[in-house]
Amino acid sequence: MSTVTESAAPTGELTHAAALTEADVDALEAFLAARFASMRSANDVYSDAYNAAMALADVVGDLVRPVRASFRYDDGSPELLRARRHHWNRLREVAECWKNTDGYDQGRWGYLVYFDASDEASSAEHKRRREEEQAAYERDRLLRSL
Repeated sequence: MSTVTESAAPTGELTHAAALTEADVDALEAFLAARFASMRSANDVYSDAYNAAMALADVVGDLVRPVRASFRYDDGSPELLRARRHHWNRLREVAECWKNTDGYDQGRWGYLVYFDASDEASSAEHKRRREEEQAAYERDRLLRSL
């Protein structure tokens, strides 16, 4: 398994952990920081809403650290991709409630199921075979009913 860690602005749909970039992490973190700053500026200091925004910013910081570490210690191992996927999915879960907000990148900030392109392809092949088996079963069942 190989990883891709490019620094260019990410585009297209993100489908697996190996395609996740540090720029994706930067963009999601900036998006959330803007939400929290807006919440703080719209509320009195030390109000519940202000404190909630501060707490969420701290939580996001804690969630971003292991995702960033997965790039720093990238050795291309399946274990590292598993960790990257796990920590990314936890981070993007916080942002998901803003998925219908302007600036939310639904193509890049989705839940990651796959580790890399080969994992995604083998899953698609498995699904295709299962659908063929199901269709053959249903066809045989139909023919036996005559």
